Amino acid sequence: MTRHRLADRRANETFAFEYGGHRYRASAGRFPNGDLAEIFLDVAKAGSTLQQTAECAAILTSLALQHGVPADTIRRAVAGPVSIALDHFIKVAVL
Repeated sequence: MTRHRLADRRANETFAFEYGGHRYRASAGRFPNGDLAEIFLDVAKAGSTLQQTAECAAILTSLALQHGVPADTIRRAVAGPVSIALDHFIKVAVL
């Protein structure tokens, strides 16, 4: 699969949520057609293992999106903060 390149400058959307007793902030960027292209996850415990795990999960999700894996497929395959973030951004795109 070929990786779809993102524009150097692009808008993003952000929202906050709680999972497992921790506050997260999720951001997402989209391809020009509106499909999700990347997500970022931050947790209130900067520098912690939890933060590193959230960042790695978001990077892997973003790489999958950029290689053509549909966001809904990823959302159904994973649990936790990534699933919550994807569910939100998928719904936002539909509205």
